Amino acid sequence: MVPLFQRPYVWEREKQWEPFWEDIRSLADRLLLGQKPRPHFLGAIVLDQMPTAYTQVEARQVIDGQQRLTTLQIFLEAFCDLCGEQGRDKHHRALLKLTRNDEPMSEDPDEEFKVWPTNVDQDHFRRVMRCASPVDLRKEYSVKPTAAVGHPIADGYLFFYESICDWLGTESDGKEDRLDALFNAAREYVRLVVIDLDKEDDAQLIFETLNARGTPLLPSDLVKNFLFHRASLAKEPVGPLYRDYWRSFDENPKYWRRELGRGYAKRHRIDLFLQHYLTLQTLDEVSVTHLYVIFREFAVKNGSAQKTLASIKKCADVYCSFDDLEQGSPEAIFFDWIAAMDITTAYPFLLELFATHGTDRKTLHHVLNDVESFLVRRMVCQLNTRGYNRLFLDMLKAIKPTGDETAISVRTFLLSSDADSSRWPSDGEFKQAWLDYPLYRNLVQRRVRLLLEAIERRLRTDKTEKMQLQEKLTIEHLLPQEWLARAERWPLPIELESEQATEERERILHTMGNLTLLNKKLNPAVSNRGWEHKRPEILKHGLLQMNKDLEEYQKWDEATIRIRGEKLFDTARTVWPRPRV
Repeated sequence: MVPLFQRPYVWEREKQWEPFWEDIRSLADRLLLGQKPRPHFLGAIVLDQMPTAYTQVEARQVIDGQQRLTTLQIFLEAFCDLCGEQGRDKHHRALLKLTRNDEPMSEDPDEEFKVWPTNVDQDHFRRVMRCASPVDLRKEYSVKPTAAVGHPIADGYLFFYESICDWLGTESDGKEDRLDALFNAAREYVRLVVIDLDKEDDAQLIFETLNARGTPLLPSDLVKNFLFHRASLAKEPVGPLYRDYWRSFDENPKYWRRELGRGYAKRHRIDLFLQHYLTLQTLDEVSVTHLYVIFREFAVKNGSAQKTLASIKKCADVYCSFDDLEQGSPEAIFFDWIAAMDITTAYPFLLELFATHGTDRKTLHHVLNDVESFLVRRMVCQLNTRGYNRLFLDMLKAIKPTGDETAISVRTFLLSSDADSSRWPSDGEFKQAWLDYPLYRNLVQRRVRLLLEAIERRLRTDKTEKMQLQEKLTIEHLLPQEWLARAERWPLPIELESEQATEERERILHTMGNLTLLNKKLNPAVSNRGWEHKRPEILKHGLLQMNKDLEEYQKWDEATIRIRGEKLFDTARTVWPRPRV
């Protein structure tokens, strides 16, 4: 029972629900692969025994940990309801044992719940626990079928239900195994440390101590302490080891302790680096949450502290070199793509590639061009990225001692799969997506800009003036997004019905054939003007090669957008080629 004086439930999607789900999903994925996962440590909770009558369920007051306990319950309830909806009676009954008390003597219906929140949350918690599905819950709150409810307990339930549903998939084959794995992950591998107070303990003082403000240690701080303590025990020269291998991490805190990423995925750079390093060394997925525990196991097997520190320093030098790449070089452009697509799981592979072939630019260009083509084509074709963790780990095996062998081996690996999770899209599939998908709407603007910048670079020749592409260039819709408000300037094709023509235009105006880059000042000056004014202004002031052929088009409509899209695709196919098998 959560006392009334505690704050209400405040956990939210990005900061808590998503990382919690990712940790449990990762446990289940490992169990599906036949591996024994490391338990996920959810944290410590402090409980205080409460006096109860014989007609009541034995109870404890939650001194600290109500957010974790409540989250765990709404996750289990979502899982339970999903099993009930899908007729999985065995799992449904098993999950009920984790969310419901069975006390025949109890006279309070709310005592059936394992956790009972603070006063302001009780009605919401009761609604969630007594509904049978998201449909029922939304009806209870009178919201639309896909809408959020607006209370964190209810919205957390909806998030977990939908996440579990997506993870299970729609195929019936193997679903029983997936349900078993997820149940086992939650039941056996989610751990809590429970501190039970007795009457001599001051519950309030303990609560204040546990929640006192302070700067928590990073996983990398624990790693450092472990390594140098180990060196000291082994009578290794701690001073020289620190000077030679670790001091650079401490002397540049603005770089190494800078937070990277967004939302719940935000981490300090040094922790992310150690995660990549450890993934490379163990050839296994490593979560930052479990970084220190996994590192300690690795370091004990790896040998002396000096050997491990030297290995870390060597890898860190390669990692830092990624920030010193020449602007506009193929390597730097590749890392721009990795950042834009947020594919951090590529780093262990890249660390090994640059460590092995860093001075062989021919090999680097061959490999990076193939990997970039693979990733960009998949991005344009809207294929999922879920399997990239495993893909880049498996691709580490393709790195060979010699450059030519590595280039051939990586290409062969990327061409080897036909599965949706790991295939390299063909020219036909790439072209269809390029011409037909509303990529401006489907992709973040940074990715669309990189596509256009890559086209522009390829269109230039050795006779073209040297000019660096800058962030000041903005994406422009040649047929404006606000065309409907200026229909007299941008009339619809007369051969189509009005409704059909409008729908087609709304789709095609976001395709690549209708997009270009303009100077920040030129863009608003021409954006919504008619084609007879827009085209001359772009040709007069613009320097980009991709805009020179606009002179050919006397009008701008669906047909010309497709023609230009095909021309741009002919260039895109050479920028991101897929070699023949």
